[in-house]
Amino acid sequence: MQEPTGSGKEGKVAEARVKKLRAVSTGNEELDLKLPGGLPYPSLIVVEGDHGTGKSILVQQFVYGMLREGFKVVVFTTETSIKDYVYKMEGLSFKVTKYFLAGTLKVYSTQMPGISWSKTSAKRLLPTISEWAVENASRFDALAIDSLTHLAACTTPTKVLDFFNKARYLTDAGKMVLVTLHENALHEDLATRVKAMCDGYIRLKVASIGGRTVKVTEIVKLNGAPRAFEPTISFDVDPAFGVKVVPITLARA
Repeated sequence: MQEPTGSGKEGKVAEARVKKLRAVSTGNEELDLKLPGGLPYPSLIVVEGDHGTGKSILVQQFVYGMLREGFKVVVFTTETSIKDYVYKMEGLSFKVTKYFLAGTLKVYSTQMPGISWSKTSAKRLLPTISEWAVENASRFDALAIDSLTHLAACTTPTKVLDFFNKARYLTDAGKMVLVTLHENALHEDLATRVKAMCDGYIRLKVASIGGRTVKVTEIVKLNGAPRAFEPTISFDVDPAFGVKVVPITLARA
């Protein structure tokens, strides 16, 4: 599979992709009301936040929504095992076991018992994942990387940009790409370039509103949204519901 080259050709591909955008449900009615009916598809979306801000859970919500829409989704996780990833989603009422068993959800993990990554082999992880994704693009509709932080720390800025170039190519080819990233994981100049390349940039933080601690989503960028959306969304994590949107007025009460 050959990547498009030349700014003119890339511009035409991007323009054609925008015309084909549609909203895909997040699998959460409350989120869909806050967003323009869901996420613009296809898109390259980065979700950034410190540990404990809920970025993994938010992406899991997006993954669940796409599975319910009939999408084939591939997840690469660096933070847990395959079994634990599926188990944690089930624990949030994201009923994904049936999709996992059917093969429409595939989870790959860098956490493997008895295997420790050397510095040399760790450098190859991110390029290997991006190369695999391009070569196997026909096997999935959406790709989620949770988290890029550990992968980026093991490689060079050039390799990180190469990953996002390939992610951009996948998106222009009609795929959804979701990436989680810890705040300040990338140097400022690299982070600026990454933000310019993506369609969506979502920043998460934990805030105290009226004495209540909630997670706050700031949608910095969401290209292709068909109508106006709320740029700030506060939520809690409810084991019986997953992502539970908390109105600001209620949080302040």
